[in-house]
Amino acid sequence: MPTTVFAWWLVLAAHLVGPAQPPALQPPAIQPPQPRMPPGVIPHASWQAQPPLGHPADAMRRNRRAGESLQFRDLTVTVLRVATDSSGQAPADQALLRLDADGQRHERLVREGEAFNWNGRHLAVVAIYGPGELGAGLVALEVATLSSLPASIAGATTAGGAEQRLRIPHVITHVTLHHTGDARALRADEDPAQRLRNLQAWGARERNWWDVPYHFLLDLEGDVYEGRDWRFMGETNTTYDPSGHFLISMIGNYDQQEPSAQQLAAIADLMAWALRVNNLPVDRIGGHYHYAQTGCPGVHLRRYLEDGTLRRMVTERLTRAAGG
Repeated sequence: MPTTVFAWWLVLAAHLVGPAQPPALQPPAIQPPQPRMPPGVIPHASWQAQPPLGHPADAMRRNRRAGESLQFRDLTVTVLRVATDSSGQAPADQALLRLDADGQRHERLVREGEAFNWNGRHLAVVAIYGPGELGAGLVALEVATLSSLPASIAGATTAGGAEQRLRIPHVITHVTLHHTGDARALRADEDPAQRLRNLQAWGARERNWWDVPYHFLLDLEGDVYEGRDWRFMGETNTTYDPSGHFLISMIGNYDQQEPSAQQLAAIADLMAWALRVNNLPVDRIGGHYHYAQTGCPGVHLRRYLEDGTLRRMVTERLTRAAGG
């Protein structure tokens, strides 16, 4: 075929087929850089009952009481009123929400477990905790930009369970000590990994958490277990804001049991690593009780925060690492 005829066929074919279609637009990926891991950590996959759930998103989750607000971007969500029903029937707990953004105001009565879209945001009332429940009086709210969500969540009218929860990226600003606060102390003959599996299952079932609430957890020997990915915000049963907090938790109940020297050394090692990696000063070390009305991490761990022991141990480690 002559070259001119071949070129003519190419032009005709392009005209018939039409221009190439651009790929469908997808929500922007909300995936922080892969984090480094502290040395010697027992990985999540070695103890988990199931892999972590959830979806990374541009979002916020908070527990709020009636009269309290949360701020997300330029949106303010205020819980005006909470009504709970303990009759045991289908979910009847409700929260009256007021939404303010871009000069617009909207009030909406929302049932527990309901989700809706407003002004480019997706809002979910994940839970309303009634009398006798952990967190009684709190409304668990999740708010996200619609453009950051997968279609299955962006269009959902129900909050769903742990599998629909959002992984919220954050920048570490504090290193915070907790304990899991189990009903009884961890015993030497127990498998700490089973405690973690129980915590993961309870959190998904009862609190709609996509993984265990803490980033790293320690057993009686001072062995460190990987919890949820520390690039993403942890969870709380209280009203404090866990975003920015690197959450270290001792497995057990430290109102009932004493930490060993081995455990304190492991805590200090992990805290020093977290401060060094995130370029934070030692005064960013604290306990859960510094940020919420709680006794966590228990009286026997609080002592080492309050008398400066842990800060001194961490400072020694940072000085050695810096060659001082």
